[in-house]
Amino acid sequence: MELFDYIYYRWLKVYAKEDRDPDIYASGIVSAYQLLTIVNLVSFGCILLGIERPEVKYIIPVIVLIFIFNYFRYERGFDISKLEEKWGNEPEDRKRIRFILLVAYLVVTFTVPWIYGFATN
Repeated sequence: MELFDYIYYRWLKVYAKEDRDPDIYASGIVSAYQLLTIVNLVSFGCILLGIERPEVKYIIPVIVLIFIFNYFRYERGFDISKLEEKWGNEPEDRKRIRFILLVAYLVVTFTVPWIYGFATN
């Protein structure tokens, strides 16, 4: 969960400069990271096991559960001061490198299922 807490914290800081409700956006982005990671794992599992990938209708409940989980985790009484204490004094160069890695992770997790779908259809 520490990885997703860090993702939440960094995206919260990005949206805090531009929006009055940055926690909603940051929580949604964490949900997207989690969903794309699950889709990648399912895709790799289907390839390794040689089974057909599940239909979209089976993924919709997972999407809803992820959003509900993150809503209750990050938007309902979440204490941001713990994350601020942990990562608030992070050096700028480390912060920049980690943010680039977060964006790269998002790009990779987004493109892998797209490439898999393109290759199999």
